[in-house]
Amino acid sequence: MKKFAMMAAVAAAALFAVPALASAQNVYANLGYSQYDFDDAEVGGVTGRLGYNFNQNFGVEGEATFGLDDDAGVELDNALGGFAVGRLPLGNTFAVHGRVGYQSVELSTPGGDVEDDGVAYGGGVSWQATPGLGIRADYTRMEGDEESDAISLAGTVNF
Repeated sequence: MKKFAMMAAVAAAALFAVPALASAQNVYANLGYSQYDFDDAEVGGVTGRLGYNFNQNFGVEGEATFGLDDDAGVELDNALGGFAVGRLPLGNTFAVHGRVGYQSVELSTPGGDVEDDGVAYGGGVSWQATPGLGIRADYTRMEGDEESDAISLAGTVNF
C-alpha cells in the first residue's frame, strides 16, 4: 500500500506540472486497452498514459491501467508504472520505441488480494495519422513474483 501511495503522489505531482509542460508542445497522452497474461489468468483493462518528450528520441511516461475483465476469478484492480522511453523515428509518421521502468500491479484473486511490483520493459510501434493524432501498440514484460506479459493498443494525442 505504501508503494501505491508513493506512486499516486508522483502521479498527482505530474498532473500539476502538465500545464507548464504543455506549452513546450512535447506532451502526449494515450488511451487504450491492455491485456495482461499472468501464469494463472488473463485479465484486461483501460490504460491511460501521460508522457513528455525531451526530444524526438527520448522521453518519460507514466501509465495507469484499471481492470475491466477478469479470468478464473482473478481481477486486475490496477497497474501503475513509470518508464523512460527511447524512440527511433522511421520517416515522418512511423516510429519504434523501447521502454524500461518500474511497475506495480494489484490483483484480486479467490485466495485474496495480491500486490506485486518490479522492473518492467518492452517496446512497440507508433503511427501518426496527423501531427496531433496517432495509434500506438506496445508489449511490456514485468519481472516480479507475479510476472506478466502485456500487450496494448491505444490512441494517442500530442499537445
